[in-house]
Amino acid sequence: MVTKTQRTPVESVTRAAEIARRYGKTVAADRALATLTAKFRAGTVVVIGEVKRGKSSLVNALIGYRNLLPVDVLTCTSAPIRVHIQGGDEAPEYPQVALVRGTERQTVHPNDLYQWVTQAGTQASGNLEAELPSAAEITLRCDSLAGITLVDTPGVGGLDQQAVKSALLEARNAGVLLMVCDASSPITAPEMDILREAKETVGGVIVAVTKTDKNIRRWKSIIADNRRLINDHLGLDLPVIGVSSLRGSDAGEIPDPTRRAEIERRSGITELREAIFGQLKQPANIGERAALQSMKTALTSIVKGVKQDIALLEGSNDTMAELEAERTKLEKLREESSEFEQRFQRDLAVARNEVTDMLDKNLDDIKQSWQDQINRQQFRVLRSKPQVFTSQIETELKALMEQTMVDMVAAIAKTANALFTDQPETIDEILATAVASLAPADISSHSVEKKTKDLFDPTLVSMGAIGSSMLMPILPFAPLAGAVWVGVNLGFRAMRNGKQHLIMWLRETTATTRMATARMLDTVITSARTELMLRYRADLRTKIKELQTRIDEARKIAQTSETERRERITRSQRNAAIIDGTIAELDAHLARS
Repeated sequence: MVTKTQRTPVESVTRAAEIARRYGKTVAADRALATLTAKFRAGTVVVIGEVKRGKSSLVNALIGYRNLLPVDVLTCTSAPIRVHIQGGDEAPEYPQVALVRGTERQTVHPNDLYQWVTQAGTQASGNLEAELPSAAEITLRCDSLAGITLVDTPGVGGLDQQAVKSALLEARNAGVLLMVCDASSPITAPEMDILREAKETVGGVIVAVTKTDKNIRRWKSIIADNRRLINDHLGLDLPVIGVSSLRGSDAGEIPDPTRRAEIERRSGITELREAIFGQLKQPANIGERAALQSMKTALTSIVKGVKQDIALLEGSNDTMAELEAERTKLEKLREESSEFEQRFQRDLAVARNEVTDMLDKNLDDIKQSWQDQINRQQFRVLRSKPQVFTSQIETELKALMEQTMVDMVAAIAKTANALFTDQPETIDEILATAVASLAPADISSHSVEKKTKDLFDPTLVSMGAIGSSMLMPILPFAPLAGAVWVGVNLGFRAMRNGKQHLIMWLRETTATTRMATARMLDTVITSARTELMLRYRADLRTKIKELQTRIDEARKIAQTSETERRERITRSQRNAAIIDGTIAELDAHLARS
C-alpha cells in the first residue's frame, strides 16, 4: 500500500521517536535521531592508469590545488597518496601532509612531498631506503568533494598486475575506481582487462580521458571510440568523460566564482565530480535511511504489544495462553543458559577455525604470488622502486587482516541475530564493543564511545551485512598490527641486500601477519563472548519480567467493569491506528529513498 504523506523523512522520524518515548523506548528514539544527523563517510575514489597518463594532475584539478601532488614531465609517483577531503569549518585552513611508515605518521611541508613519493625525488634526495614512507596522506578542504578520499596510485611502467591488484584492494567496498586514459589514443587491451576485473570488485567505475587540451581535434572521437570498445568487448555502459586537467587547475585559481564554475564546466572537471558523486552513496541518504529503518523496527515492536493488550481487553483466552507459554519457554531458556553457553563457545571455536584456515590459505597465496613476482622480475627493477612494491605488499596484508576480522565479526553477528531478534541496537552495541577491544588502552578507555560511535552503519546491521569499512576506525591503531607494518618497512633493507634476503623477509612478514591476526581474533572473540552472554542473560530477565507484568495486567482486566474495558479498548485501538499509520509513513519514505 502506498501512503501519501506531507511529512518529510526527518519529520516522520521525529514523530516516530516521540511515540517510541511514550512507550519507554527512549534509547531507540535517541539513536534514530542521532543517526539522522550523523556524518557518514561517502567513500573512496581510487585513481589508476598507465604511467604518464596524468593521474596526479587530474587529482590536483579535482581538488583545486595546481601543484599539491607532484607533477612534471619527468615525475612518476612511487607511493600511494591518499587525499582525505573535508568541508566546512572542520576542515584545515591549509593542506596537511603526513608520511606513513607503518603505524607512524610524520608531518612534512607540502612542498617537501616531492622528495618522498616520486621516483626522481627519492633518488635525488640521498635518503636511505629504510626511511622511505610506504604511503602519504593529505588532509585538506574542498567543499565540492567533502567526505571523499582520493587515492593516487603509482604506475609501474605500465599496468603491472601487482599494481593493479593493489589498486583494486584500495578500492574494495569503497565506491569508485577512476581509470585514467588520455586523448592521444583509444583505450588499450590491458586497460580493458582492468575495467573487467574492477567492475566485479568495486562499487562503480568511471573512465577519465585526460589531456583533451593537447588533442583538441581528436579527443571527442577518442571518447566515442572508448565507449564503443568498452560496450562491445565488456558489455558495460560506463561513464567516459573528457577532461583537461590543465584548464581545471587554471579554474581553481580564478577568484570570481561564476567564471571559475564556467571554466571548470568547460574543462570537464564539473562533469567528472558529478559522476563521482553519482557513483557513491550520499552520506545524508545513508543516515536518513538508517533512521527510518530503526524507527520502523521500534514501532513494529510497540504496535505488536498494543495489539496484544487489545486482545487481552477483549477477553481472548488464546492471548493469555500464549503469554503463559512464552513465559514458560523463557524460564526454560534461563535454566538451560549454562548449556547454551557451552554450545555458543563451541560454535565460536568452529567459526574461528574456519576463518583461520582461510587466513592461512590466503597468506600462502600472497607469499607464493610475491615469490613468483620476485623470481620473475629482474631484481634491479624491484630494487629501483622499493616503495611501489612494499606499498603493494602492505595493502594486500592489511586487506587480508581486515577481511579476516570482518569474517569473524560476521560469524558473531549471525549468532547475535539469532539471540536478539528485532533488536538491531543491541547487536550493534555488541559488535562495536567487540571491535573496540582491538584499540589500545588509552583509546578504548576514556574515548571508546567517540571511536565507536559511527563504527557501524545501522542499515548494514539490520540487513545482516557487515562491511570491512566498519573496522577502519580501529585497525590502524591496533597494537598487534604494528609489528606487521614495521616488518613491511624493513622490506626496503631486504631489497637492498639481495633477492634471498627479500624472500626470507617475505616469509617472516607473512608469518608475523598470521600471528598478529590470530591474536586479534582471540581478542575480539573473548570480548564478544563476554558481552553477548551478559546481554543475553539480562535480556531473558527483562523479557520474563515484562511477560509477568502483562499476565498480572490480564488478571486485573478480568476484574474491571465492561465500561472501563471498552474505553481502554477504544483508546488502544486509536493508538494502534496512529502507530500503524506512522509505520506506513516510514515505509513510504523508505520506498522512495
